[in-house]
Amino acid sequence: MKSACRPLALLLIISLPISAEELPANGLTAPPPKDNQAAETAPLKDVSSMATDQPPLQVELPPVDASVLNPPPQQAATSVAPQTLQVKPGINELMPIAVGHLNRLVTPFDNPVVTTTSQATTSTKGKIVYVATTDETPVTLYITPGDNQDIALSLTLIPKRIPAREIHLSLDQETYKRLTQWQQRTKDSSDKPANQEQDYITTLKQLFRDLGLQKTPAGFSLRDPSQTEQIHCHQDRVRIRTGQLLEGPELLIFVGVAHNTGVIPIEFDERACASTQDEVLAVAAWPKVVLGPDESTELYVAVRRKDEAAITVRPSLLNGRMP
Repeated sequence: MKSACRPLALLLIISLPISAEELPANGLTAPPPKDNQAAETAPLKDVSSMATDQPPLQVELPPVDASVLNPPPQQAATSVAPQTLQVKPGINELMPIAVGHLNRLVTPFDNPVVTTTSQATTSTKGKIVYVATTDETPVTLYITPGDNQDIALSLTLIPKRIPAREIHLSLDQETYKRLTQWQQRTKDSSDKPANQEQDYITTLKQLFRDLGLQKTPAGFSLRDPSQTEQIHCHQDRVRIRTGQLLEGPELLIFVGVAHNTGVIPIEFDERACASTQDEVLAVAAWPKVVLGPDESTELYVAVRRKDEAAITVRPSLLNGRMP
């Protein structure tokens, strides 16, 4: 009997620490408590430790567009290419230009001439016409090739707040053909250009200057005039006497004296000598033009040498002895 009660007593001793409150009423093992129940049954110091062990509150931010985080690189300024515009005489063309900037019009003319009543500033350099305006008032102008008014380009320029413009003006085939023919005729007629004429006038002035300085110009020979080689001037109270003749390859220069035979001062009129002969090229009086009573001045008259005068006679060897 005692040996049979000994295991039962040992079992009671091992299970003694278990509290009777911890056992369910039915004697079965209690299920594990839920979180809120554990918090309610746990001591105060255990609740504080549980709150401390919880992870920090995470705040979810709204998504941000990638274009805001990584803005695109700034694009380089766009260049403005020249514009080509075909124009035709008699038709007004409208085109935008930049206000406050210098605009460049490339014309098909060698020497363009601009006609306008606008306040805009225009200038030409070669084939180029430069236009600048300070306000947005339209600029109307005509561009012609030199003094030829048959070919005129009519343009109305509309100033805008845009970059400076370069506009190439081209002609239709028919107008371009007319322009080419006209420019060719102009070029042919200018084989004796105005600058050559100016050089010719400069040469005459230099010849007269040498005569005034009592020099014989280079290329000229001095001799006495014949009875038929005289200066003729039609002016009242002026007497002309021819004293010298200078011969050149293409010119003859008469040197004479103009004398006032009146009793009052007179102004010598050089045109009175030029009107008597068609070949007279220049007339000059030196050193005076206004002559008092009984005063004289030298007179220089340049005439074109006639073809027969430029030819000298060569004596035949048959009519004379050999040298």
